[in-house]
Amino acid sequence: MSKDKTIEFIENFLEDDYISLKENLKKLLADYKRKSARLEKIISQSDKQQFIMMQLNEELDEHKNHLEQKVAQEIQKRKEKEKMLMQQAKLAAMGEMMDAVAHQWKQPISIMSMQVEMLGYDFEDKLVDAPYIHDFQEQVNIQIEHMVSTLNEFRTFFRPATDAEEFSVAKMIEKVLLLTKDEFIKNSIEIIVHIHEDFRLYGVENEFKHLIINIINNAKDAFIENECTQREIRIDVFTQERHKIIEISDNAGGIPEEIIADIFKANVTTKGDSNGTGIGLYMSSQIAQKHNGELSVENIQGGAKFRFKS
Repeated sequence: MSKDKTIEFIENFLEDDYISLKENLKKLLADYKRKSARLEKIISQSDKQQFIMMQLNEELDEHKNHLEQKVAQEIQKRKEKEKMLMQQAKLAAMGEMMDAVAHQWKQPISIMSMQVEMLGYDFEDKLVDAPYIHDFQEQVNIQIEHMVSTLNEFRTFFRPATDAEEFSVAKMIEKVLLLTKDEFIKNSIEIIVHIHEDFRLYGVENEFKHLIINIINNAKDAFIENECTQREIRIDVFTQERHKIIEISDNAGGIPEEIIADIFKANVTTKGDSNGTGIGLYMSSQIAQKHNGELSVENIQGGAKFRFKS
């Protein structure tokens, strides 16, 4: 091949290769532009989605903060309501206890008054000597001790107590009956206590006394309202399968079926509007929960049975 033809061949080859390269570059450029446009579209959509997600997150955070504030406000309102209900329950119990104490004091005061009067008559009859005075002092001291113990228990019952500690259920019930026994005797109500097995609870004893008093006072009111002739309240204390149980049953006629399911709710009462507040049993249920237990009720033959189970 001559030199000229060789040069021509190379030039033709280079030109063809250039054209092929140019076409390939055009194709690559077009493909790049297409993919670049697609990528920009994807990025644009992604940016929009991210922006929307940011907006949604901000709205969610705002709703969350608002919800937390709302929940905190509702919890505070409930605490204030429960505090108010507890105060109302304590005031109602205080009124009942003051009546009970006044009734308990009436008997020893009457006895001492009679003894003083008899002392005057016996002195006139020359019957007063050293043994007589000694016996007189003993009898008066017995009545004074009864009055003092009643007053001390009354003061202890309403003294604010915040420190939780273990207490004997048997002794707690004994203190409750010391406050209330004369009131129940006056209304011909017999309270029978069976301590099958004493146990200790951890909590505030004075608060738990409210639970017992609310239940037995409700029974007392039911006896009076239903004009029952046989009036008996039975308190059983025992353990069962590692559970601590207090059962309080009566024969006062039971609780109406239409309200028994709601009896522990606030403002639900078996009494008329003028006699019942619907607070006592609600607070009793709250006290049971504070002492790691629950309060339930069922109708039994002739009456109702309340059960505290811890």
